[in-house]
Amino acid sequence: MLDELNSQARELYDAGEFSHALADYSVLREIRSRREGPYSVKYLAALHDCVRCMSHLNLWMDSNLLCSELHAKYVRTHGRGGGDTVDVARHWGWAMIHLDQSRSAAALCMTTADAMWDSDRSGADLLLGAAAAQSPEAAKLAATGLVDGVRLIHAADLVTVLDRWNRALVDDGARTSATTDSLAPRVAA
Repeated sequence: MLDELNSQARELYDAGEFSHALADYSVLREIRSRREGPYSVKYLAALHDCVRCMSHLNLWMDSNLLCSELHAKYVRTHGRGGGDTVDVARHWGWAMIHLDQSRSAAALCMTTADAMWDSDRSGADLLLGAAAAQSPEAAKLAATGLVDGVRLIHAADLVTVLDRWNRALVDDGARTSATTDSLAPRVAA
């Protein structure tokens, strides 16, 4: 039954029926949490699917709450730079931007970029662009080597890239573009 519900939710999602898909994924999330526990692979997958639907539906407050839970669990199970963790960080950052939490979004982008630095430099660069777009003070924060309790491994490199982004982001249009290029396209994917 759960596999059938998951298949139905996937079909709805693929058809662009995000409200109906979210309803099905939410049911799956609740059942999986009770039966398998809050760290089971299938629970986390259902939670991640809920986040994707919420992003499409512009449910920023709900997405913010679920992303907080999912990101923390993925950091523990996949690492801060793992593919699923990075995807959730992008969704979470996008939700925070819509909730006027620019400083938190910038910090999340910086800690995620730091974790991705060795494996996906171009992805890290885009996230640093989003951080700079949200907070012109991001480079100063990165220079401390500690962002939201996370020790940056590549602090000097991040500062260099953030400074470059700050020079490039002269006007508000460029700042908006940097955020969109870094976060929004992943939401639609």
